[in-house]
Amino acid sequence: MLNNIKDFFKKFWGLFATGFGIIFGMIIFRKKVDSYENITKKLQDSHQKQLDEIEIARKEEKQELEENEKEYRKKIVFIEKEYETAKIKLDEKKRKEIEVIVKTYGNQPEKLAQRLTHVMGFKIIMPKED
Repeated sequence: MLNNIKDFFKKFWGLFATGFGIIFGMIIFRKKVDSYENITKKLQDSHQKQLDEIEIARKEEKQELEENEKEYRKKIVFIEKEYETAKIKLDEKKRKEIEVIVKTYGNQPEKLAQRLTHVMGFKIIMPKED
């Protein structure tokens, strides 16, 4: 009887190996299919998390930009006010300086032109006398 079993396995060993391989393959591939589904879900979750983080970063960046824009506008308004104030003070100072120069050198046109050129920042050309 042991001989008969031995002969049976020798004759049909390929069928047993094939059956064992099919069962083994089903077990292995079933697990891989499950793991592929899990991997796909994990990738989708990770992708969604990254998209959410990007959206949050965009909102923060937009908010910072708006805050910087407000601060910029405030500073510009302040600088413009300071400029106007300084310009008025400078104009008054130049007027007083020009008044002093005209009083001092009013009868000397060449020196008057020279001093006014220095104060005003542009060259004054005196007309030639005939």
